[in-house]
Amino acid sequence: MIPVKELLGDPLLLLSLAVVSGYALGRLRFGRISLGLSGALFTGLLFGMAGGSVPREYFSWNLLVFVVAVGLLASEDIVGAVRLYGWRFPLLSLAVTFSGALVLFFSALFFGRAVDPFLVVGTYTGALTSSPGLGAALEATGGNPLVVVGYTVAYPFGVVAVVLFVQLAPIVFAIDVEEERRSLASLRRSKGLQVPSEGSVGFSLVAFALSMALGSLVGAVKVPLPGLGSLSLGATGGALLVALAAGTLGRVGPLAFRMDPSILGAFRSLSLAFFLAASGLMAGPQIVAALSEHGLLLIAMGLVSALFAEAVGYFMGRRLWKMNWILLSGAICGAMTSTPGLGAAIDATGSEECAAGYGAAYPVAIVGMVLFTSLLHLGLRAVALSGG
Repeated sequence: MIPVKELLGDPLLLLSLAVVSGYALGRLRFGRISLGLSGALFTGLLFGMAGGSVPREYFSWNLLVFVVAVGLLASEDIVGAVRLYGWRFPLLSLAVTFSGALVLFFSALFFGRAVDPFLVVGTYTGALTSSPGLGAALEATGGNPLVVVGYTVAYPFGVVAVVLFVQLAPIVFAIDVEEERRSLASLRRSKGLQVPSEGSVGFSLVAFALSMALGSLVGAVKVPLPGLGSLSLGATGGALLVALAAGTLGRVGPLAFRMDPSILGAFRSLSLAFFLAASGLMAGPQIVAALSEHGLLLIAMGLVSALFAEAVGYFMGRRLWKMNWILLSGAICGAMTSTPGLGAAIDATGSEECAAGYGAAYPVAIVGMVLFTSLLHLGLRAVALSGG
C-alpha cells in the first residue's frame, strides 16, 4: 500500500507531485481555455485540502526567484512601457484598489451585522491578494485575528479570479493576443523605444543572487504615512524594482544584469510552477476550516470585489485609454499586487512584456492598498459606532 500519511508529510515530494499534476491539468483545453502553469495552483489546493502542507519558506523562496527573473526579463521593456502610457499606470492602480474597497464597503452595509467589520477588511486584502494590504489592516486594527481569517478565506479565490480573468478576457472581449503582440512591437519601433541588448551574458549567479538580496533589503524599508501607519514594498516589490532597475542599467561594474532570456525564462517557469503549488498547499487546509466556520458569504464578497476591480481596470485601460492588452493585463495584475496573476498573464499572452505593465503599476498599487485598507476600516467602524 502507498503510505499516504508519509507522502503528505514530505513537502518536496508534495510540491513536485503538485507541479507535475498541475502541468498535466494546465495542458487540458476546454474550448479555447487552458490553465497553463496555473494548473499547479489548483492541484496544490487539492493536495492541501487532503491534508498536505509545506513550510512558508518554500513559497517565499520560489516567489523571490520568480520576481527577480521576470524583473530582469522585463527590464528592457519597462522604460518604453512608462513612456508609452505614463500617468495611466498609477491612475489604474488607484482605480482598481479603490473599486475593490468600495464593493466590500457596500457589501458590509448590505449584510449588516452578519459580517464582522474585521472580517470584511481582511477579505478585501485577500480578494486583491495583497500581503502589504494585510500588513496595513493588521496595523490599523491592532492585530485583530479576524483580519487574518478574512484574508485566508478570500486569498485563494482572489488568486483564482485574477488567473481566470487574464485567461478569459481575450475570449470574452474578442482580443487577438497575437495581434496585440505585433502591435506592441510595432509601436515600440515607431516611437524608438527599443532598448539595445548588447552586453548581455549567459547567466550571472552573483548578479541574480545580489538582486534577490538587495530586493529583500529594499522591501524591508518602512516609510511612515501619517495617520495610516507605515508602508513597505515587501520582499516581492523590492526584488521586482531592483531587478527592473538593474536590468535596465544592464551592467554595474563587473556585474552583468542583462542575461540570456532563455535561461531567465527557465528560471521563471520553474519558480512560478513551484510557488503556485506552494500557494495552493498553504491555503488548502485553511480553506476547509474557514468554509466550515464562515460559509460562502465571505468567498462571494471577495470574488465580487476582485472581479469588479479587474473589470474597472479593464474598461479604464482598454475602452477609455486604448492600452495594449499585453501591457494592460500585466498592469491589472500589478494594480491588484497579484504575482500569481502576473504568471498567468505571461503564460496566457506568451509575452514577458506583461511584467513591464506589472512593474509600472505595482508601487502605486501598494500605496492604494494601504490607504484604502485603512479607510475601509475607519468607514466600517464609523458605521458600527453610529448603529448603522
